[in-house]
Amino acid sequence: MSESQPRRPRTLEEAYELAKNFKRIRTTLKMPKPPPEDLPPEEYKKAEAEYEQKMKQWLTESTYGANYKDNPLYQYDEPYLDNEWEAIKHLIL
Repeated sequence: MSESQPRRPRTLEEAYELAKNFKRIRTTLKMPKPPPEDLPPEEYKKAEAEYEQKMKQWLTESTYGANYKDNPLYQYDEPYLDNEWEAIKHLIL
């Protein structure tokens, strides 16, 4: 048997209503620092990809909380977050 997952909010209003009782846990992650530019090209490319992943995780937890997967607002936004990240990452990184 599969575990039943909570239903994803269908509207933003529903997500806000469900979020009224949600207790957000603050993230313990620190904002990541970009890799040093004096690395050799191969190492820099790897470090840059790792930095991007850490920044994406930090942004998610800073916005929705460390328990973001239980946050109704995250559940509502989840299908769109990868596209939003692609649109804004050049502004952040």
